[in-house]
Amino acid sequence: MDRRLNRDAVSRSCATKEDALRLACDLMRRECRVHFIEGPANEKVRAVEILKWCKAHPSSARPPLK
Repeated sequence: MDRRLNRDAVSRSCATKEDALRLACDLMRRECRVHFIEGPANEKVRAVEILKWCKAHPSSARPPLK
C-alpha cells in the first residue's frame, strides 16, 4: 500500500532498469511494499533481487537498507 497515495498499487515508467531499481529502493525506504518491478518485455525483478541491488548500491541520498 502506498500510504501517500492511499493505493494498493502504483505504476511508474522508468527509462532504464537501474532507474526502476532506484525508484523501488526509494519506495522501500518509505516503508512501501515493493513486490516486483516489470520491464517492457514483461521481465519481472522480484523483491529479493531488488533488496540485494539496494544493498549493493548505497549512496549518500540512499543509505543502505537494513
